[in-house]
Amino acid sequence: MNGGGDLRLRGEAAPGAPWRVGVAHPLRPGELCTVVQGRDLAVATSGTAERGAHIVNPHLGTPANGLASVTVTGAGLTMTDAYATAAFAKGESARDWLASLDGYEGFGMLPDGRSWHTDGFPGETAREPGPV
Repeated sequence: MNGGGDLRLRGEAAPGAPWRVGVAHPLRPGELCTVVQGRDLAVATSGTAERGAHIVNPHLGTPANGLASVTVTGAGLTMTDAYATAAFAKGESARDWLASLDGYEGFGMLPDGRSWHTDGFPGETAREPGPV
């Protein structure tokens, strides 16, 4: 199921093969920044690449700008999407916050092109992270 770019995946892509979901690079149109692999999971990304600056930093009342994008994986799409939006609003503290959530993992892309991921993120870096 695809809900506005966020996905809920069931089962396998083919017998014995996990789903593979490419995540668009927020700074390099047409490229991937990571590939998520798994079975029975939800994948949600929040950022400014598709919709512009639409997520607000609740402490400042200004557009969140600490991350270029953040992708979260979890069991259900509703909470995975909510956590992706919240993580994007958190900016630099998103990694530690996501790591503290049971059953959720994250991948963040910084505005300078560097990236990070939580220890259990079910993905692979599609290209070496580095400056744009």
